Formats: sequence, structure tokens, C-alpha cells
Amino acid sequence: MSKLLNLKLVHPSCIWAQLDSHVGIDAVGKHQYDKLFERMNLFYGDYTSDECTVTRSSLEKGQVCVVYWSQNKMWCRARLENIISEAQPCLACCQLLDHGESLIVLLSRVQHVEQDFLQLPFWMRRFHLARVTPLTLQVSFCQEAKLVQSSRWDCSATSYMCDLLETSSQTEAVLLEEESNSTAIELYVSINGIKICVNDELVLKRFAIHSQDCSNSGKLEQINALHFRILNCCPNTPGSRPLAQAAAAPVPLSPVETAPAPVIQRAKTGVCTGMTGTPQSVECEGIGRSKDGQALPGSRPERSMRSLNPPHSFKEAEISVSQPEEQIECSPQHSSRISITGQEVALPPAQLDVPKTSNNNSACARLLEWLNPQPLKFPSDDEDEPVILDAPKTGGVLVHSAVPIEPCSSLADAPITESVCRILQRKQVCLSSADLLSWPSVGRGNNTIVISPSADQPQGYLPPLLSHILLCTIFTISSSTAGPIAVVLCPGWEKVQLICDLLEECKLTQRLNATSVLLGCGKDEPKAFKMPKDCLLLVTTPFSLVRLLSCHCFLFLRLSHLVLDEADQLFTLASVQMEKILQHFQKISSRQEMSSCPQQLIAVAKRWTSHMEALIAEHMPFASVLIAAPEEAALYGNVQQLVLMTLERSKISTLLSALDFSPDVGQKTLIVCDSTEEVENVYKAVRSKSAFSLKIHEDLIHTLNFVLQQWGKEVCPGAQVILVTAGECLKCLGLTDATCVVHFGFPSSPKIFGSRLSCMSHNFRNLTNLPSPQDSMAKVSQVCKSLLLVSEKNAQHVGGLVRYLKRSHALLPAELLSFAEAADVAREEQKTERPLCHHLKSFGMCRFGAVCPDRHRLIPQLDQSELPASGLIEVLPLHIKTASVFYGLIIQREKEVFDRMVAGMTSYYADSKPCPEEVLEGGLYAVQDDHHFHRVKVLTVADNKGRLFFSVLARFIDIGKEAEVKSHQILRLPEEFHSLPGQAVEMIVCQVKPCDAEADWHPKVTRTISQKIQGVKHRARAVLSLGNTVFLDLMVLESRVAGMKTVISDYNVPSLILNTGMAERNPDHVNLLKLLSGTSATNHACGRNQTSEPPVKSLDMSNNKDGVFAGDNQKNNQLSHGEAHMTKSLHPQVRWYQTSTELSVTLKLRDPESQRCEFHTDRVVYSCIVNGRRYGVDFELHSSVSSERCHQKLNCNEPVLTLVKQEPGYWPTLLRSKNIFVSYDMEHLEQDDIVSRQSHVFESDTGEEEHFVNRCSSSDSDSDSC
Repeated sequence: MSKLLNLKLVHPSCIWAQLDSHVGIDAVGKHQYDKLFERMNLFYGDYTSDECTVTRSSLEKGQVCVVYWSQNKMWCRARLENIISEAQPCLACCQLLDHGESLIVLLSRVQHVEQDFLQLPFWMRRFHLARVTPLTLQVSFCQEAKLVQSSRWDCSATSYMCDLLETSSQTEAVLLEEESNSTAIELYVSINGIKICVNDELVLKRFAIHSQDCSNSGKLEQINALHFRILNCCPNTPGSRPLAQAAAAPVPLSPVETAPAPVIQRAKTGVCTGMTGTPQSVECEGIGRSKDGQALPGSRPERSMRSLNPPHSFKEAEISVSQPEEQIECSPQHSSRISITGQEVALPPAQLDVPKTSNNNSACARLLEWLNPQPLKFPSDDEDEPVILDAPKTGGVLVHSAVPIEPCSSLADAPITESVCRILQRKQVCLSSADLLSWPSVGRGNNTIVISPSADQPQGYLPPLLSHILLCTIFTISSSTAGPIAVVLCPGWEKVQLICDLLEECKLTQRLNATSVLLGCGKDEPKAFKMPKDCLLLVTTPFSLVRLLSCHCFLFLRLSHLVLDEADQLFTLASVQMEKILQHFQKISSRQEMSSCPQQLIAVAKRWTSHMEALIAEHMPFASVLIAAPEEAALYGNVQQLVLMTLERSKISTLLSALDFSPDVGQKTLIVCDSTEEVENVYKAVRSKSAFSLKIHEDLIHTLNFVLQQWGKEVCPGAQVILVTAGECLKCLGLTDATCVVHFGFPSSPKIFGSRLSCMSHNFRNLTNLPSPQDSMAKVSQVCKSLLLVSEKNAQHVGGLVRYLKRSHALLPAELLSFAEAADVAREEQKTERPLCHHLKSFGMCRFGAVCPDRHRLIPQLDQSELPASGLIEVLPLHIKTASVFYGLIIQREKEVFDRMVAGMTSYYADSKPCPEEVLEGGLYAVQDDHHFHRVKVLTVADNKGRLFFSVLARFIDIGKEAEVKSHQILRLPEEFHSLPGQAVEMIVCQVKPCDAEADWHPKVTRTISQKIQGVKHRARAVLSLGNTVFLDLMVLESRVAGMKTVISDYNVPSLILNTGMAERNPDHVNLLKLLSGTSATNHACGRNQTSEPPVKSLDMSNNKDGVFAGDNQKNNQLSHGEAHMTKSLHPQVRWYQTSTELSVTLKLRDPESQRCEFHTDRVVYSCIVNGRRYGVDFELHSSVSSERCHQKLNCNEPVLTLVKQEPGYWPTLLRSKNIFVSYDMEHLEQDDIVSRQSHVFESDTGEEEHFVNRCSSSDSDSDSC
């Protein structure tokens, strides 16, 4: 007697297993089999090669061949069982000899096997039970049941045998004769010390009969008489059960043709858990049928495609089936069916109303007793059932968790402390469905990812996190080291401030000693930072934390909680920094000292991103994923998106060509339409393809229960169930197990699109590695698919959906992309009443372009400007809005008009201060501020409800600020002061932007600049003007030295901003705006050159570093030679340094592509493409170089040009003319170079007026190096 290992059961006549006699060989030879499979995969990788291709005539039944197993993506040795030539394309039924699986593949995936691959014996052997023949229950139309011989095993017999194998502790077999590639055995199982012969057990339970008794018809009659007499005498026979309950259990749909049954493998002991056999399908009808089989008048022919489902919930793979409309529209209220081992009897309503006799009742009882046998079940002491979360969707929230989650119902039972609970109750906080699920997970210290539309509010994680820290973490952390135990990472300073304010409201700042940290780009800031004593909670940004880790990494050795607030933004804006932080957190978690304090990682976001997949896999063991947005859940679930462009009139034909009516695995397809008429048309088209189809819409709502019952049945291999429904019916259907959703009706928004995709949530991928029945049965989950049909009628909704589809990395048709681009252009053209985006003006780009309500295109009629577009101007900042944006006056010679108006207002209000009878929105009034009177325009007037005192929002049109003004401060403005337009001009300093990917300036920077420049005249250089906005690339404070003709520059505003450490250079700012306006770098269409005014002096920035600026007799700044075509290429930042023999020129470009470089004796031309933008330079050199010895290379992914001088020596400048984009690299400044350059920088007597000397030690100009 031999033991059987790794047993797989298809049915009692098809058992795959390994013998224990091969255990020693297997332990050594498993490596050889792995090598064999690898060799086969490499050899048959190109299965279309001529030497391996097979033809229909070259294959025979029983032949050993090689087939491609697409489920596991490997080539396998197989035995050919049958060829289905009727199918198109041709199919082959095979048995995988090394895996014990039955498979149906395309004939093109079958190849001849090489002899080298037959050296090793097959890994599995096939067995069958010896000397037994299967029995089946045959039921006539008059409900007379009897046992008859069958060529197939009933699924109930297979199910019973599976239960025996499940409860057994040991499986043994006596090997008998070899028969047609299978070995006959007597199978024995041991259950609690009792050894049972499975062959005899099946005969005893009337699932089979001994083969020697098959020829004896009297023996079978005797068995029938004895069996049914025992059933009649059974006192517990449920004879009064309604017939309708016989079909209550879900049964699988099966095809008409017989297919090999799939295999289900037992996970624990290697014994099969069970599998249903392939049921037979018969045509049957109601009671109206004559003896010769002809249908009687009034009878309703129906085809049954259902079979018995065992009491175990096994899932199978399936094939396509055809079902007539009559059966689909039949309601459970009008018919009843009884499934009998693959056969089905339809009972019409007339028969249901006929009183049943006692014989009929007992026949029903016997039938139900037969259909539901009770196998032997013995309790097992070592049985350990895994915890399975069967509900993937809870309250509209997708929940995938490695540990069970019990949601809280309110604040009263939430996992928070009493003090936090009282504060939240006082603020009347209402918990969302995501909060009810995420709070228990966070409060227990689990790794948690929450995707929710309200993720920007910290209440989704902060209360339970703080409670967990106070109740648990502070008692388990090590006291030998200092530093925070929790870090909250925010995408920007605004979120940092919001969380700190919430901590103040919760009155937990003192207990946790919470600290916010925002470090600038300065090299000494991290070193100078001192961590507060006993700080347990740190709130910061990824950039600041990385700077802290570079200098104070030992302060974070007891970090236990890491929170990623708005994680999608963190990974998008600071991916490099996040990688460093997560690596540091992982190192801390692996330390032995932290074993007593489990680590927790919390990620909260509005959107699912691909970075979170790696986050779960590498840093979040036993994670809980909660997604409250259905469209984001579809991205998490890895739904495969397919988009087809079609005309409205040909949508049905496109749909039919896209559907797969012969899938490799079972499919449940949901087709969503917009109207009842569409449902009917699509249903008829699908039914014409002989597909099993259902339909439901508002006119068929009475068939809802029947449709759900049919949809809930499991699908057999190769079958496809199609449900056509209207969009408004999805909610009441509540489907979650679809494998494909077809959007025949276009979804008008991503939210509707996501709600449809949620019908596949049961088949979404699970990244938390949750144990499931599919894992124990070695079944690979289905890939969810979404098919979207787009026609010419969907123009207005295509934009948002295309942005969503791009996030899924789907391949989109070029027509759809151009369609969406045209829709975006049309949407932008409709924003004529909106102002130009302030982010676009301030920094040259807007990161919120898709959702930003403001305008992002220049309109000449709206953006035409009368302000200076070039040259030097004098400005007076009056209101500082941000660090780089302020309002003020441009000092001109025509200022006398404005001064006379101010004097007139002061004189008018000296005698009386009349108040207006009524304050109207949009009206002009006057307001007194100290001793000055200002004109204001009322923007909004709130409903004062008859109150005497109220406030209005007004704009000071001559200053530019907006502020609330008390009603009693508003004065009536005479008409004579209305004629002069507002004098306030918006001024934007270019070339700088906030560092660390911040969207706006930190208040610290704005406050510093405001204290410096407000109310002080400055000299600036205009480079562009749009509407009422002028752009400045230089703004300096000038002062004259008494008794001298020299003007000193005290500071440059861009340099002041950079010196705060919260800013970085933005060299492409103006160029992006000029490209947007479609003008050259030297002229702008929307701004007018001041040709009518006398020429202004050009302030040369190139000498800003060493303090020397050009005076009157110097020309205006010119950019490089390539500036004439700036609309086609941008000018990069350039750093250069020199030795006595050569020059090194570095272009600040990362990873350039399509580089071209030309060297001449007096000129260098370079061009490339970076991130889809073209950059170029054309330098006219100060002196001559040896062009044949010059070369180009990449250093740290940046292009470096090495120029060899013809004559040794030092050049005073690199270029003949000044260039603001070129500056000397001070890091390579040598001592002899300093001496050489100083003689050119400081001149004892220039003989020029207004010779400028800069007091600043640093600048962003070219110094004298150009």
C-alpha cells in the first residue's frame, strides 16, 4: 500500500497524485524539473517557429505534446485528449502531465515535443477507482426516480469524495492494473484511526455500483427498491418542502458541449478538496408533452443549461453559452425548476397550483435527500481555519485588510481618548464612512492606506493616532534615546500649519510637545536646528525631514509612526525625498531595540498612485487598504481599460466585435446603457450571437429577483453570462462579481465611471495578501476589464475621463487624445471672463491647470497693455501681496495729474466728510486711512439686515490691496475724482519661485520682503507686460554717494528672496510667458514698447556680483545670438570657469537628448531637447579658441563644453556681449584667477557718471565674466 501526496481530484475516475515511493527522488529532482521547465520556456518561446508548428493531421488522441499554459505563462508537457474542430479557431483538450490539470487551448498553442524534454518522468500520475461504475438519478416527467448506470460521475459523488479526503489524515492506495494512461487503485482514507475504502464507500452511499454487478439488471432493481424504501421510512424526510426550494442553491451554468472539468487542489495536506463533474444538459419543457416526444399546444419549450451545485462554494472557470429570451424573461413567480445532477425539470404555473399527493411529496423528499447527502465529518483537533474577510465592500468603501476590521458606529465607540472625544463632540464632527473604518485600523496601530475625497482633512487619522500614541506607544518606546516617536509629513507649509492649529485646539501640544519644522535651502540651517526637548511629534515636509536626517539622523532612532498626509502629492512632488525617508524608516524598523514597539505607517490621499503599490509591498506588512472613491478603487484594483472610438450609428457592431464569446475562463459581462431602448437593442444583438444573456431596466423591475438569481449562479469553463442593464438600475442590482463592464452608454463623469467599475470590486486585485479560498484552490484571480465606447456625441464629457484614463496607463487612441485636447482648448476659450491665472503669472506655470478655474491662455483684447514692456522704470511698492507679487505705482513724468487729484481730495474732505446714502456693489467711494484719503471700489456688500454698522469688501484702486472696510468709514466720492483710472499696477519679480515644490510663498518670506521694500522707490527693469501687470527681472534700491557721481545698489530684490533660504531660481519664468504669448524674446505683442518716450538707461545686470553696473553710454542688455528665435528654443542657465589654457562651460540641463554642438574659432553653437522642450545657445566668444581641440561631454548628466584657448592667459569675460543667463562658477575660482579678474573689476577712475557699485556679496547675474 502506497501513500498518495499532492492529490488533485477531478472526479473519481480522474485522480492526479504522487506516490510516496518517489519522495526521495523528488527532494533531489525538483531542481531538475525546474531546469526542465526553464529550458522548455526558452525553447518554445517563439511558438510560431516552423520546426515546432503542428497541423491538424499530425496530431492524434493520446499523443504527448507541449502546450502553452497562459494562466501560469509557461510551456508544459501534456497529453492530447481531444480536438474540437467545430470551434473557430480550432481548440485542443489536453491534460498537463506534470501539473495534474485539464486545459483547453488553441490548437496554435500546441507544439511537438522534443525527445530531450522526455528524459525525466512525468511529475504527476493519473489514477482511477477500480471496479466501480458511476450511478446517476434519473427522474421522469411524472416524477418517478430511479438509479441508473452512467458514463459520468455525478457532481454529488465528487463532492462526497472530496469531503472524505478533506477530513482524512492519511491517504493510501493499492495499485492494480494499468489502463489507458491511468492506473486503477483501491483508495483508502484514515479518519480518526478508522480506515475506510473509498471504492466501497461510494457503492455503499449509492454513488456507484460494483462493475461485476452492472450486467445483472436485477441487482440494480434490488438496489433501487431498497434505497427508496429506506428513504420513505425516514422520519425526518422534509416532504413538505416547497418545490421552489429545490433550486434555491446557486448552480453553475454549463455549456452544451462537454469540456474537461477543472481541478481544485487542497492547500493544507495536498489532498483534493473537491470538484464538480461536468453536468449534462437536456432539453425539457412543461407538462405539455406527448408520449412520442412532440410538444403539445400551449406548451413552452425551454432549454436548460443549469446543473446541480454541490453544497460547497467552489468557483470554476468557464465557456460561452446560448440561452433563449423566453427563459431569461421567465420570472420565479411564474415557474419553478428542480436541478437533478445535470438535468433540469421546468414546472409551469399550472402545475404549481395542483394539489400534490403524498406519493409526490415523498418523491420530492427522496429527491432532496439524494441531492444533499451528508458525508462523514469528524472533528479534527489540528484544524485551523484562516480568518477570511468575505465582504470586500463595506458602506461604499472598498476594504482589503490582512486583519479583520470592526468599524465603529459613532464617536462614542471610536478608539480615541475621552478628552479627544469631548473636543470632537464640541466641534460637532461628523464621521464619514471612511472614518468609521479607518479609525479602528489606525487606533490599533495597523499599517493603513486611506483613499478618500476628504483626505485633505487630518481628522481621518489624527484623533486615533494621537490616542494610540498616548495610550500605547509612549509606554513602549525606549527612554535611552531622544527624538520624536511620530512624524507627520505634509506636502507644504500650509498643511503643516493646519495640523499644528488642530493640535492646539485638541490641547495635546504640551503633552506631546509637538513641533513644526520648515528648513530652507541654506547649508547651515539643518546644522543650526535644535530639536526641542521631549519632542514626541514632529510635523514637517519631506524636504525639511531629509535635510534633518542629513545632519541629525540619530534623533530619529525611536521613530514608530510615520504619517504621509496627502501621500499622492508627496510622491508626485518629492519622490526622491520620499524614497530616502522610507529607507530610513525601514532601517529603524529592523533594529532589535524597536522589536517591542511595532512600527506603523499611515498613508492618506485623495488619489491612488502607482507609488502606493510599492509602498504596500516593501514597507507595509499586514496592511489595511480602505478606498472610499469608486474610481480610485478601480485604479487600485488594476482594472484593464480598453477604449474604442466609433460612430454612434455603428456602436452595436463595434460592441459585438469587441466581446469575446469564447473566453478561456468564465466571464460575467455587464453592459451599461443609457436608456430602455438601448437596453432592448443591445440585448437583441447579443442574443443573436447565442450568448447567455439577461436584461433589466425600469420596465422589467418585477424580474429583478430572477435576474439576480441567474446572475448569482457560478459559470462553468468557457461560458460567458452577459447582463444588459440601464445605468439607473445598477444601484438596486448591487453587483460586485462582474469580470467585465462595457460602457455602451458614455459615463458623464469619472465618478459615474467609477461607480460602474465598482461592479467588479469582488475581482479587484488584493495587495494585502489576504488568504482566500481561491488561494487554497490554486486559482488565479480574474483580470477585470473595462470597455469604453466613445462616439461623436460624447465631446462635452471626454476631457475629465481622458485625464482619468491616463492615470490608469491605458493605451488611448490618438483620435481620443486629439478630441480631448480640442475640448480643453474650447473650455479655455470659454474662460474669457476669468482673470489670467496668478500662478501662471507668478511662476510661469500652473500645477493645477486641469482644475484651475482661471484662464491659462492669453487673449490679445484682454491682455493688451499700456505699461512698459522693456527698459528701466522707477516703481513704488505700496501693497505687498506675496514675496514676488506686489502692487504699487510706476513713477512717470505725468505723475502731476495724480498728485493734483490727491491734493484735491484732501482739500475736499478737510471741510466735511459726507457719507453715501447707500453703499452699492461696484461703486466708487473714498476711505480715510490716517491722514490720507483713498479711492475704493466696493466688491461685495453683505446683507446687513437693517443693521447700522456693517462691513464691505473693497479694493483700493490706487494701492491695489483688498480689505474689509467699516460702513461708517466709507465717504461719498465726488464725480470729479472718478475720471482718473486706478493707478495701482501689479508688479511681479521674475526669476525666483518657492523652493521645495511649494505652491505659494511662505509668510516668513513675504514678511521679510515687505519690511524691506514697502513704500520705498526702486529702480527696476521691465521685460514684459500683460494687462495691468508688469514683469521685472531686476529691482534694486539705489543710493548716491554724497559728493560723488557714483550710484550704489544697496540690494537686489530677487537676491533678497533667495537669501531667505525659502526660494530657488526660476530661469524659465519669462521665457514661458513669452512662448505662451507667441512672441520673441525681445518684443511682446500684448505690451507696447515705449517708443514715444525718451530712451531710458539700461541697467546691466552682468556686473551685479562685483558691484559694477553700466551707465548711460552702455547699450541695453542683449541676450545671446540665438535669442532671435526664442519662440522655438529656450536659453539654459550657464556656468563657466577658466584656467590659463582652457575654459569649461556647463549648461544646467539634466539628461539632454538630441544634442548638437558646433565649435568655431570665435563661436560655439549648442542645442538639445530636455523634457520635450528645445534649448539652445549661440555664443560669440571673447577671444579665439582651437575648434579642433574643443570637445563636449556629460558630467553628472549635464553637458559640459571644454574650450581650448589659442593663446594662454585669462579672459576678462567669456562673451563679447553681456548675457544674463551666463555667470561665473565661483566654486572653481582659483587664486591667480581672482587677481587677474580684480584688475578688470575695480577701476580707479572711469570718468563716467552714475557708475554703480553693488554692496551685495552675491547676485544671480553674470558678474564681469561675460
